[in-house]
Amino acid sequence: MNSSKPRYNSVTEKEVAPNETLKLVSIVLATYNGEAFLAKQLESLFNQTYSNIEIIAVDDGSKDNTVSILHEHALRHPNMKVYVNDMNLGFIKNFEKGCSLSCGDLIALCDQDDYWDENKIKKMAAAIEDHPIIYCDSLVCNDNLEPTGTKISDLVNFRSWSNPLQLAVFCRIYAHAIMFTKSFFNKAVPFLDVIPPDWWLPYLSTFYGGIKYFPEPLILYRQHAGNVTGVIGGKGKKNREVSKAERTRLDKIKIRTRVNAFYNACPDHFDEEKKVLQSLVKTYENFSLENNLNRFLLFLRYRDTFLSVKKHSALHRFLFCFKMFVKIK
Repeated sequence: MNSSKPRYNSVTEKEVAPNETLKLVSIVLATYNGEAFLAKQLESLFNQTYSNIEIIAVDDGSKDNTVSILHEHALRHPNMKVYVNDMNLGFIKNFEKGCSLSCGDLIALCDQDDYWDENKIKKMAAAIEDHPIIYCDSLVCNDNLEPTGTKISDLVNFRSWSNPLQLAVFCRIYAHAIMFTKSFFNKAVPFLDVIPPDWWLPYLSTFYGGIKYFPEPLILYRQHAGNVTGVIGGKGKKNREVSKAERTRLDKIKIRTRVNAFYNACPDHFDEEKKVLQSLVKTYENFSLENNLNRFLLFLRYRDTFLSVKKHSALHRFLFCFKMFVKIK
């Protein structure tokens, strides 16, 4: 094979059985001021062993050389398209735009600063079967892509999920690790500004067959000072221009908006789950003594479901529920 051409330009007989066609996979790459690590990530995308790929790169108004790097690679790889937003959309709507522009039967979200195993797309496309969405494990790395010896699955519970209540309070699935069908995406739009796509999509998938877990680390997940969020949802960058009290107020609004959205999205035939979500919405309205008590009791009753993704002891789960008497999450 001519090394000057991208691997995905042709489909080999080894990759596709006779009389079968390889589904087009759209890799949606969202960028913003990512020049430091972008070239390395692009290298891993162009090294994918899966043949039928398009790369949709959407830049959200970068001020550095990100756009130049994207255009430079697009000139060499005809299956890469670059779009630059006229105004900053934020990463949630930026991903939504990229998915809307994609043509593939399958969509894989991509951050600008990680590094993908060369077989990531091939393995996940083969494993998704009739599920609307699939996700894999990741290796946590430092800013030089050196593994720390920790997988994300070491820190949280990873498995296939089919109950919306399992993802209604916590979700620890990351955008870089998911692949979903375009038909499922069409059911999930529009994305909400207060719910990241790697929470919104897994949650909604529980109404359409559930999200499948592929138990193999296929990404080097780079941790550095510029991460929007840290590993295990951990402390993202804070707006230092906003007071702590104001951040707390805004966080509460986001949480209430999220829970209302989850309740509204739940189909009526999920009878028990709909009732639980309705109760959750009610307890999040304010901090009255009645609501605080009901919130604590609700979390206590459904603690093994609400906290499914967390690797907590029984005592820790109880203490978390008690904390909900004075807090919403």
